[in-house]
Amino acid sequence: MLSPEDLVSMDAPLQCITALMHKDSEEIDFLATPEAWDFDELSFVTKKGLTRQLPIIFEWYIKMRDLLTQEQEGVEKMKEELAGARVRIIKLQDELIQSKDSQLQALKSAVKTSVEDTVKTELKSYSAAVKSTNSSPTIPAATVKSLVKTIVEEEDRSKSVVIFGLPEEPTEKEEDLTATVESVLQEIGEKPRLSANRIGRQKTSSTSRPVKVTVSSSVAVDQILFKARLLSQSKTFNRVFISPDRSPAQRVEHRTLVQTLKDMRASDPSKRHFISKSKIVSCDKSKLTNNS
Repeated sequence: MLSPEDLVSMDAPLQCITALMHKDSEEIDFLATPEAWDFDELSFVTKKGLTRQLPIIFEWYIKMRDLLTQEQEGVEKMKEELAGARVRIIKLQDELIQSKDSQLQALKSAVKTSVEDTVKTELKSYSAAVKSTNSSPTIPAATVKSLVKTIVEEEDRSKSVVIFGLPEEPTEKEEDLTATVESVLQEIGEKPRLSANRIGRQKTSSTSRPVKVTVSSSVAVDQILFKARLLSQSKTFNRVFISPDRSPAQRVEHRTLVQTLKDMRASDPSKRHFISKSKIVSCDKSKLTNNS
């Protein structure tokens, strides 16, 4: 006797055929399932009647088997595509790492070449000056040391900026200062790797010392200085200013330039005066208004 559980399994059609071939009785009793088999709610069917259903059962079995095969093939294809995608991702990651390494090596080579060229130029200039005065051509060690120190300091300043106007707390920690500087640079759309520290001595508790910020390259510094003017539009850091990391001599020169700018603005307010490339530029305000 065949049970309903036998008929709902994938092997039910084959079991039906095997049972029919070895069944002596003319009737095969089983609980009918009219929704699935359409036997008009009969509780049993004859061997002859069930035999007539064999083509339908075979057709159903073949369809189910083909459907299962297609699903398995689809799963295998998806697995292959996923594996291929993983390989491509790994390859792209490797290419990105190689590209960054190449850029870093190129930057190191450029810095080294720049330092060497500057040293050679300075030494040649000094040698020419010594020869012109008929002095001994021997360069003192102290002079060479001073030249190298100057070049190293210039190289260091080329990768640094100074930020003014950041409030300084008595309990300020290095990580807090770094986070604040990162927020300032993010305000102008820059996210470089950096280190930050206060410079100088704090004169009073109400004053804040400037912050020296060092980044990875002079290119990053140029980008920061180019966007620094955007801070004037910030709601949080509109009183914060970013300037180049100047040498003591450059700071004196810049202070003189700023004082001259203030005097020109006071004496001739009809024009717009500003500093561009270490020079004061004056423009007629009316022309600027008409052009805008």
